[in-house]
Amino acid sequence: MMPSPQFAEDETSASKVLMSEGLVGEILQRLHCRICFVSAALTSKHWLCNAANKVVIHNFRSRQLPLLLGIYICNDGSSQPEFMPLPDASCPEVTTALRHGNFGFDGMDMGYLSVWDCRNDRVLYGFGKSFNPILSVAIRTPLRHPGEDTVLLPPQPSTTWRECPHSMLLPDEEDDKISCYRLDIDNKGQIVYAMVFVPQASSWAVHCFALSNLARSPVKILKMTILMRGKIYMLTMAGYILALDLRKESFSIIDLPKGVEFEYSGNLFLCRGDNSVLYLFHVKGEKLTVWLRRMDDESPTTMWALRDTISLLKTCGHLIIEQGGEPANGEEVVASVVGVGDNADFVFLEFDETFIVYMHLKSRKVKKVYERDPDDDFLIRVLPFMMEWPIIFPN
Repeated sequence: MMPSPQFAEDETSASKVLMSEGLVGEILQRLHCRICFVSAALTSKHWLCNAANKVVIHNFRSRQLPLLLGIYICNDGSSQPEFMPLPDASCPEVTTALRHGNFGFDGMDMGYLSVWDCRNDRVLYGFGKSFNPILSVAIRTPLRHPGEDTVLLPPQPSTTWRECPHSMLLPDEEDDKISCYRLDIDNKGQIVYAMVFVPQASSWAVHCFALSNLARSPVKILKMTILMRGKIYMLTMAGYILALDLRKESFSIIDLPKGVEFEYSGNLFLCRGDNSVLYLFHVKGEKLTVWLRRMDDESPTTMWALRDTISLLKTCGHLIIEQGGEPANGEEVVASVVGVGDNADFVFLEFDETFIVYMHLKSRKVKKVYERDPDDDFLIRVLPFMMEWPIIFPN
């Protein structure tokens, strides 16, 4: 039975589109569903070739928001970080990834283990003894096939500086060829000096060395540190942000917004954003404020802008009451920021060193996600694990 002329014409037109080198890629990058993108890539070698094209991947990825799969809860007094999945029943991609990913550290008996950073589907962690500097580090990609998910880095360089390494950070840009950065920093009064190491082959090389006599002593450089567009930003007890430019090998001071000051660990928190926007979270009493500042504009007149002002009693009061608190009777809310999402999309808040709450800033949706041991009084950090798409396709 011969198809009608109209059907044959349609079939020919469809074939021309689906077998075209350029048109298939144009179609794939405009798909809204991640699962459909992967399914399309597995249809044929021709489609896989188009799906693996760097331009197609970049354009598709730019239309997809990263998905929050869970959080690493890091306790300074615990030898084992905990991965807490945050499943979203409305998103099958999240539940599928959680089911197949290798997120935990069960079975690892190598002394003290610390998760340093999570970014771009990767987790940077290290091993050491108790609170001493780490002896070795590794990078895990939990969503890759077992056996291909972990890369061990060279043995760490030794240092006589205090509390080093200060931090270890994954690169924030996709085209950065460096696997991670190690920051050693110290100060004697107003004199601040730093060395940044990067792994190369079987050793570590000095990537940046900076020394400066600052106008004001930082007093103490806090652990709250982020990397954004070739600059490392650190909070200080002196009430300003210390910036280290890796390319210029120099320091600069960024004043906090008027009325914002350091009071305790967790009342200030930094967050990176797109297009070189730096975000600052500030907790004072029952009020949470979020500030932003463009860091690609080096003009001295560049100012902070207030993005959000949030009442913690209004948004989280019912959760505090459920825990036995009485915020309505005038009791002061004691809250700390322990983790954030890029672009200030969400924040994790710890209340009264008792429980941790997730808050989506745009919708003000809140949810209790973790309750700590009553005998645990160590500082807690929360590192969100975001699933970036698309996955890495085979050659």
